[in-house]
Amino acid sequence: MTSARSATEWSTWGVHARVVVTDPDSLDSASNLIHGYLAAADAAVNRDRTDAEIRSLGEGRNMVTRMFARFITDALAAATATDGALDPTSSAPDPHSWRSITVDDTEVTLPAGVELDLTATARASSADHCASATAELLGCGVLVALGGDIATAGSAPPGGWQVQVQDLPGDPTCQVSIPSGVAVATASTVKPLYPDSISLWRTVSVVARSCPLASASSNAAIAMGAGAVGWLTDLELPARLVDQELRVITIGGWPS
Repeated sequence: MTSARSATEWSTWGVHARVVVTDPDSLDSASNLIHGYLAAADAAVNRDRTDAEIRSLGEGRNMVTRMFARFITDALAAATATDGALDPTSSAPDPHSWRSITVDDTEVTLPAGVELDLTATARASSADHCASATAELLGCGVLVALGGDIATAGSAPPGGWQVQVQDLPGDPTCQVSIPSGVAVATASTVKPLYPDSISLWRTVSVVARSCPLASASSNAAIAMGAGAVGWLTDLELPARLVDQELRVITIGGWPS
C-alpha cells in the first residue's frame, strides 16, 4: 500500500460529500459502495418518501432491516449523550418518550403515540458506517465527509487524516490531524441545520470516537449557549467553538 491518497466529491442530501482513500486503485469501488449505501439510507430514514422504512413503523414491536436498526440505535445514543436535546421523536406524549424506545437486534419497540424522526442523526450515522464498512471491504483507509460530519476508518495516511475546520470563507480556520477511527463534526448557525436560530456560537466543532457522538455533541452545544463550554469539558470532548464575533475557544485537548 502506498502513502498516496485519492479523492472524489459530489452533492447529496443537500450537502457536499467527499470521499478520500489511501489506495487510489480503490477509489472507484469506494465511491460506488458509498453511493449505494446513501441511496439505501435515504430509503430507510427519509420521511418525505412514502415508501421509506421509517414510515412503516407502528406502535409496539416492529421488525426492521439491520441498517435501519443501526440508525435508531445511533439516534438513541445521541439522545442519551445530550440528555434528550437531540430527541429522535417527531411526536410523543411526553418529552422523555424516547427513553421507552428499544432496539433488540432487528426488533424495534415503540411506545404508543411515538413517531421517529432521525433527521438530526442520519447523516452522521451514514458517514460513520460508510467509512467503517468501506475500509473493511476494501482494506484501505477511508475518510467520508457529508457536510460537516466527517468519519474515518481503516489505515490512516502518514501524519494522520488532515481535516480543515471552517464554516464560510473568511471565517477562522484551522487544520487538525486526527487518527483513523476518530470523527469530527461541525454544527453551524450560519448554514442549516439552524437557519433561524440565535446562538452565542457561530459554529461548534467536536472530535469524538464516533461521528454520531461528535455531531450530537456539537449540535447540542449550539443550543446551550455559554453553558456549552462547561458541558463539553465535563464530557472530555475536544472542541472548538467560534462565537458570533469570530472569537475562537478550544477545549479538551483540541488537536493541533
